[in-house]
Amino acid sequence: MLWGYAGIWPGQFGVGQAQDPCLARLEFLIQHGFRSGGISLTELDDPARRDRVRELVAEHDLRLVPHLGLPWQVEEPDVLDTATDRFLTALDKHRDLLRVPIVAFCAGHVHRFMTDFPLEEQLDRLAGALTPLAAECQALGCPLGIENHVDYYVSDLVELCQRVPHLGIFLDTGNCFALGEKPVPAACEAAPYVVGTHFKDHLVYPDEPTLTFHVTGAVLGSGHVGLAEIYQVLLAVNPAPERLVMHWELVPPMDMDPFDALAESWSFVRSLPGCDGSWESRR
Repeated sequence: MLWGYAGIWPGQFGVGQAQDPCLARLEFLIQHGFRSGGISLTELDDPARRDRVRELVAEHDLRLVPHLGLPWQVEEPDVLDTATDRFLTALDKHRDLLRVPIVAFCAGHVHRFMTDFPLEEQLDRLAGALTPLAAECQALGCPLGIENHVDYYVSDLVELCQRVPHLGIFLDTGNCFALGEKPVPAACEAAPYVVGTHFKDHLVYPDEPTLTFHVTGAVLGSGHVGLAEIYQVLLAVNPAPERLVMHWELVPPMDMDPFDALAESWSFVRSLPGCDGSWESRR
Protein backbone atom coordinates (compact mmCIF):
# COMPACT_ATOMS: atom_id res chain seq x y z
CA MET A 1 0.00 0.00 0.00
CA LEU A 2 1.07 3.53 -0.76
CA TRP A 3 0.30 5.92 2.09
CA GLY A 4 -0.31 9.56 1.30
CA TYR A 5 -2.02 12.72 2.47
CA ALA A 6 -4.82 14.53 0.66
CA GLY A 7 -5.87 17.03 3.34
CA ILE A 8 -7.33 18.63 5.37
CA TRP A 9 -4.99 21.66 5.63
CA PRO A 10 -5.45 23.46 8.96
CA GLY A 11 -3.78 26.85 9.17
CA GLN A 12 -1.15 25.46 11.54
CA PHE A 13 0.20 23.31 8.70
CA GLY A 14 1.13 26.49 6.83
CA VAL A 15 0.24 25.19 3.38
CA GLY A 16 -2.51 27.60 2.43
CA GLN A 17 -0.40 30.59 3.43
CA ALA A 18 2.66 29.49 1.45
CA GLN A 19 3.88 31.42 -1.55
CA ASP A 20 3.43 28.29 -3.66
CA PRO A 21 0.79 25.99 -2.09
CA CYS A 22 1.53 23.18 -4.57
CA LEU A 23 5.18 22.95 -3.51
CA ALA A 24 4.21 23.46 0.13
CA ARG A 25 1.91 20.43 -0.07
CA LEU A 26 4.74 18.29 -1.43
CA GLU A 27 7.14 19.51 1.24
CA PHE A 28 4.54 18.67 3.88
CA LEU A 29 4.28 15.11 2.51
CA ILE A 30 8.03 14.69 2.68
CA GLN A 31 8.37 16.25 6.13
CA HIS A 32 5.69 14.06 7.67
CA GLY A 33 6.43 10.65 6.24
CA PHE A 34 4.04 10.37 3.28
CA ARG A 35 4.93 9.16 -0.20
CA SER A 36 1.86 10.28 -2.12
CA GLY A 37 -0.55 13.17 -2.49
CA GLY A 38 -2.83 14.85 -4.97
CA ILE A 39 -1.96 17.30 -7.71
CA SER A 40 -3.62 19.07 -10.60
CA LEU A 41 -1.84 18.64 -13.92
CA THR A 42 -2.41 22.33 -14.61
CA GLU A 43 -0.06 23.08 -11.71
CA LEU A 44 2.75 21.85 -13.97
CA ASP A 45 2.12 24.55 -16.58
CA ASP A 46 4.67 26.77 -14.83
CA PRO A 47 8.14 25.57 -15.92
CA ALA A 48 9.92 26.53 -12.68
CA ARG A 49 7.34 24.75 -10.54
CA ARG A 50 7.42 21.73 -12.84
CA ASP A 51 11.19 21.46 -12.48
CA ARG A 52 10.95 21.65 -8.70
CA VAL A 53 8.18 19.06 -8.60
CA ARG A 54 10.36 16.76 -10.71
CA GLU A 55 13.24 17.18 -8.24
CA LEU A 56 11.09 16.47 -5.18
CA VAL A 57 9.41 13.44 -6.74
CA ALA A 58 12.72 11.90 -7.80
CA GLU A 59 14.60 12.69 -4.59
CA HIS A 60 11.89 11.44 -2.22
CA ASP A 61 10.33 8.68 -4.34
CA LEU A 62 6.89 10.29 -4.41
CA ARG A 63 3.86 9.04 -6.35
CA LEU A 64 1.38 11.82 -7.14
CA VAL A 65 -2.28 11.38 -8.04
CA PRO A 66 -3.87 13.77 -10.58
CA HIS A 67 -7.43 14.77 -9.76
CA LEU A 68 -9.73 15.22 -12.70
CA GLY A 69 -12.98 17.04 -13.33
CA LEU A 70 -14.87 16.71 -16.61
CA PRO A 71 -17.83 18.56 -18.14
CA TRP A 72 -19.71 15.25 -18.48
CA GLN A 73 -23.09 16.89 -17.83
CA VAL A 74 -23.05 19.07 -20.96
CA GLU A 75 -25.08 18.13 -24.00
CA GLU A 76 -22.40 19.10 -26.53
CA PRO A 77 -20.10 16.08 -27.08
CA ASP A 78 -17.32 18.24 -28.52
CA VAL A 79 -16.89 20.00 -25.17
CA LEU A 80 -16.44 16.71 -23.34
CA ASP A 81 -14.19 15.24 -26.03
CA THR A 82 -11.93 18.29 -25.98
CA ALA A 83 -11.60 18.23 -22.19
CA THR A 84 -10.92 14.47 -22.19
CA ASP A 85 -8.26 14.76 -24.88
CA ARG A 86 -6.62 17.69 -23.10
CA PHE A 87 -6.39 15.75 -19.83
CA LEU A 88 -5.11 12.56 -21.47
CA THR A 89 -2.45 14.49 -23.39
CA ALA A 90 -1.24 16.11 -20.15
CA LEU A 91 -1.35 12.78 -18.30
CA ASP A 92 0.75 11.09 -20.97
CA LYS A 93 3.20 13.99 -20.88
CA HIS A 94 3.62 14.11 -17.10
CA ARG A 95 2.86 10.61 -15.79
CA ASP A 96 6.52 9.59 -15.61
CA LEU A 97 7.55 12.86 -14.00
CA LEU A 98 4.87 12.42 -11.31
CA ARG A 99 5.16 8.60 -11.15
CA VAL A 100 1.37 8.52 -11.31
CA PRO A 101 -0.14 5.40 -9.67
CA ILE A 102 -3.84 6.19 -10.32
CA VAL A 103 -6.12 9.01 -11.45
CA ALA A 104 -8.96 10.21 -9.19
CA PHE A 105 -12.25 11.60 -10.50
CA CYS A 106 -15.21 13.34 -8.82
CA ALA A 107 -18.54 13.75 -10.57
CA GLY A 108 -18.94 17.30 -9.33
CA HIS A 109 -22.00 19.30 -8.37
CA VAL A 110 -24.64 16.56 -8.64
CA HIS A 111 -26.17 13.90 -6.41
CA ARG A 112 -28.36 10.84 -6.71
CA PHE A 113 -31.45 12.55 -5.25
CA MET A 114 -31.85 15.26 -7.90
CA THR A 115 -35.36 15.35 -9.34
CA ASP A 116 -34.49 17.31 -12.48
CA PHE A 117 -31.56 15.03 -13.36
CA PRO A 118 -32.62 11.48 -12.41
CA LEU A 119 -30.04 9.00 -11.17
CA GLU A 120 -30.49 6.65 -14.12
CA GLU A 121 -29.78 9.49 -16.53
CA GLN A 122 -26.75 10.58 -14.50
CA LEU A 123 -25.26 7.07 -14.56
CA ASP A 124 -25.92 6.74 -18.29
CA ARG A 125 -24.17 10.03 -18.95
CA LEU A 126 -21.27 9.15 -16.66
CA ALA A 127 -20.85 5.74 -18.30
CA GLY A 128 -20.62 7.36 -21.72
CA ALA A 129 -18.09 9.94 -20.54
CA LEU A 130 -15.89 7.61 -18.50
CA THR A 131 -15.72 4.60 -20.82
CA PRO A 132 -13.07 6.05 -23.19
CA LEU A 133 -11.29 7.85 -20.35
CA ALA A 134 -10.98 4.73 -18.17
CA ALA A 135 -9.67 2.73 -21.13
CA GLU A 136 -6.98 5.30 -21.93
CA CYS A 137 -5.94 5.73 -18.29
CA GLN A 138 -5.58 1.95 -18.01
CA ALA A 139 -3.49 1.86 -21.19
CA LEU A 140 -1.19 4.50 -19.68
CA GLY A 141 -0.81 2.43 -16.51
CA CYS A 142 -2.77 4.88 -14.35
CA PRO A 143 -6.14 3.28 -13.45
CA LEU A 144 -9.07 5.65 -13.04
CA GLY A 145 -11.07 5.70 -9.78
CA ILE A 146 -14.31 7.58 -9.15
CA GLU A 147 -14.83 8.95 -5.64
CA ASN A 148 -18.02 8.72 -3.60
CA HIS A 149 -17.94 12.47 -3.01
CA VAL A 150 -21.17 13.03 -1.03
CA ASP A 151 -23.08 12.39 -4.24
CA TYR A 152 -23.65 8.67 -4.86
CA TYR A 153 -24.11 5.53 -2.84
CA VAL A 154 -21.19 3.15 -3.17
CA SER A 155 -23.66 0.72 -4.77
CA ASP A 156 -24.26 3.31 -7.53
CA LEU A 157 -20.53 3.41 -8.25
CA VAL A 158 -20.30 -0.39 -8.23
CA GLU A 159 -23.02 -0.44 -10.88
CA LEU A 160 -21.04 2.13 -12.86
CA CYS A 161 -17.86 0.03 -12.58
CA GLN A 162 -19.76 -2.97 -13.91
CA ARG A 163 -20.77 -0.91 -16.95
CA VAL A 164 -17.42 0.81 -17.59
CA PRO A 165 -14.42 -1.46 -18.26
CA HIS A 166 -11.31 -0.57 -16.23
CA LEU A 167 -13.14 1.92 -13.99
CA GLY A 168 -12.38 1.62 -10.28
CA ILE A 169 -13.55 3.26 -7.07
CA PHE A 170 -11.64 5.84 -5.06
CA LEU A 171 -13.34 5.06 -1.75
CA ASP A 172 -13.86 7.89 0.73
CA THR A 173 -14.48 6.05 3.98
CA GLY A 174 -16.03 9.03 5.74
CA ASN A 175 -18.33 10.33 3.00
CA CYS A 176 -20.57 7.31 3.46
CA PHE A 177 -22.04 8.90 6.59
CA ALA A 178 -23.14 12.01 4.70
CA LEU A 179 -25.54 9.95 2.57
CA GLY A 180 -26.71 7.66 5.35
CA GLU A 181 -24.59 4.66 4.38
CA LYS A 182 -22.85 2.32 6.80
CA PRO A 183 -19.12 2.65 6.03
CA VAL A 184 -18.04 -0.97 6.61
CA PRO A 185 -20.78 -2.63 4.50
CA ALA A 186 -20.19 0.00 1.81
CA ALA A 187 -16.48 -0.82 1.84
CA CYS A 188 -17.27 -4.52 1.53
CA GLU A 189 -19.29 -3.80 -1.59
CA ALA A 190 -16.67 -1.48 -3.05
CA ALA A 191 -13.59 -3.57 -2.16
CA PRO A 192 -13.27 -5.56 -5.41
CA TYR A 193 -13.15 -2.30 -7.38
CA VAL A 194 -11.12 -0.02 -5.08
CA VAL A 195 -7.94 1.50 -6.51
CA GLY A 196 -7.42 4.01 -3.70
CA THR A 197 -9.01 5.70 -0.73
CA HIS A 198 -9.54 8.84 1.18
CA PHE A 199 -8.80 7.15 4.51
CA LYS A 200 -10.89 9.29 6.83
CA ASP A 201 -12.57 8.98 10.22
CA HIS A 202 -15.47 10.80 11.85
CA LEU A 203 -17.41 10.95 15.05
CA VAL A 204 -21.17 11.06 14.44
CA TYR A 205 -24.32 11.53 16.42
CA PRO A 206 -27.98 12.01 15.49
CA ASP A 207 -30.08 14.91 16.71
CA GLU A 208 -33.62 13.58 16.75
CA PRO A 209 -35.46 16.86 17.54
CA THR A 210 -34.01 18.55 14.43
CA LEU A 211 -33.86 15.42 12.23
CA THR A 212 -30.17 16.07 11.54
CA PHE A 213 -27.05 13.93 11.67
CA HIS A 214 -23.87 15.57 12.92
CA VAL A 215 -20.50 14.51 11.51
CA THR A 216 -17.36 15.83 13.17
CA GLY A 217 -13.60 15.31 12.83
CA ALA A 218 -11.66 12.50 14.44
CA VAL A 219 -8.14 11.16 14.67
CA LEU A 220 -7.81 8.18 12.34
CA GLY A 221 -8.97 5.06 14.17
CA SER A 222 -10.76 6.92 16.96
CA GLY A 223 -14.10 7.56 15.27
CA HIS A 224 -17.16 5.62 14.18
CA VAL A 225 -16.13 4.77 10.59
CA GLY A 226 -14.48 1.45 11.43
CA LEU A 227 -11.17 2.08 9.67
CA ALA A 228 -9.41 -0.99 11.08
CA GLU A 229 -12.21 -3.24 9.81
CA ILE A 230 -12.29 -1.49 6.42
CA TYR A 231 -8.54 -1.95 6.13
CA GLN A 232 -8.92 -5.68 6.80
CA VAL A 233 -11.71 -5.89 4.22
CA LEU A 234 -9.49 -4.29 1.59
CA LEU A 235 -6.65 -6.68 2.41
CA ALA A 236 -8.93 -9.70 2.16
CA VAL A 237 -11.12 -8.80 -0.83
CA ASN A 238 -9.29 -6.34 -3.08
CA PRO A 239 -7.51 -8.11 -5.96
CA ALA A 240 -4.29 -6.07 -5.55
CA PRO A 241 -4.11 -4.59 -2.04
CA GLU A 242 -0.38 -3.98 -2.35
CA ARG A 243 -1.12 -1.41 -5.07
CA LEU A 244 -3.80 0.53 -3.21
CA VAL A 245 -3.21 4.27 -2.82
CA MET A 246 -4.22 5.20 0.74
CA HIS A 247 -4.55 8.96 1.04
CA TRP A 248 -5.48 10.28 4.45
CA GLU A 249 -8.10 12.96 4.83
CA LEU A 250 -7.50 14.02 8.40
CA VAL A 251 -10.17 16.25 9.95
CA PRO A 252 -8.66 17.15 13.34
CA PRO A 253 -11.06 17.50 16.27
CA MET A 254 -11.79 21.16 17.00
CA ASP A 255 -10.15 21.00 20.43
CA MET A 256 -6.96 19.25 19.29
CA ASP A 257 -3.68 20.51 17.89
CA PRO A 258 -3.59 19.30 14.26
CA PHE A 259 0.00 18.10 14.65
CA ASP A 260 -1.03 15.98 17.61
CA ALA A 261 -3.88 14.57 15.52
CA LEU A 262 -1.36 13.78 12.79
CA ALA A 263 0.95 11.97 15.21
CA GLU A 264 -1.85 9.94 16.79
CA SER A 265 -3.18 9.03 13.35
CA TRP A 266 0.25 7.72 12.35
CA SER A 267 0.29 5.63 15.51
CA PHE A 268 -3.00 4.06 14.47
CA VAL A 269 -1.89 3.44 10.90
CA ARG A 270 1.40 1.88 12.01
CA SER A 271 -0.61 -0.48 14.24
CA LEU A 272 -2.45 -1.95 11.26
CA PRO A 273 -1.21 -5.39 10.08
CA GLY A 274 1.54 -5.02 7.51
CA CYS A 275 2.00 -1.27 8.05
CA ASP A 276 5.52 -0.87 9.38
CA GLY A 277 6.21 2.63 8.08
CA SER A 278 8.12 4.98 10.32
CA TRP A 279 7.28 8.58 11.08
CA GLU A 280 9.09 11.25 13.00
CA SER A 281 7.54 14.58 13.87
CA ARG A 282 9.47 17.51 12.40
CA ARG A 283 7.04 20.24 13.36
